[in-house]
Amino acid sequence: MKCHFMQSNRAGLKNLLAIQTDLAVGGTLWFPNLTLPDSTWILPVSLGLINLLIVEMSTLRKAELSKYQKYTTNFIRGISLVMIPIAAGVPTSMSLYWFTSSFVGVGQNLLMCSPSFRHLCRIPKTKSFSDTPYKDLLASFITKYSIKK
Repeated sequence: MKCHFMQSNRAGLKNLLAIQTDLAVGGTLWFPNLTLPDSTWILPVSLGLINLLIVEMSTLRKAELSKYQKYTTNFIRGISLVMIPIAAGVPTSMSLYWFTSSFVGVGQNLLMCSPSFRHLCRIPKTKSFSDTPYKDLLASFITKYSIKK
């Protein structure tokens, strides 16, 4: 019994070492080693920006936020910014996973705005429904963040 336990542990460690080796040489572009943090901070900053984009996309669709929604939105904005140094300190593989996950989240948000997709999935119209959601989102973004002279 003890021998079987030792053999299974040894096999598990060999698999773990193989994965570690694959991650050490499996990078691309500016991150050749996925086990080290991204020294350029490209992925961590991109992660923070894409998370902020998700927050802003959701707030731009609402006409007026309640006091609680404003606090919650600002809290989530803060978390998005705090994630930048956190992502800079973890292995690049983790930052890449978080970035990819957030990027898919942006895609899902944009897809759920699409009138044809909503019709295809038989999602009922709501009071915030728009026939031109992407134009409306862009116009709201420009209005909110344009530099006023």
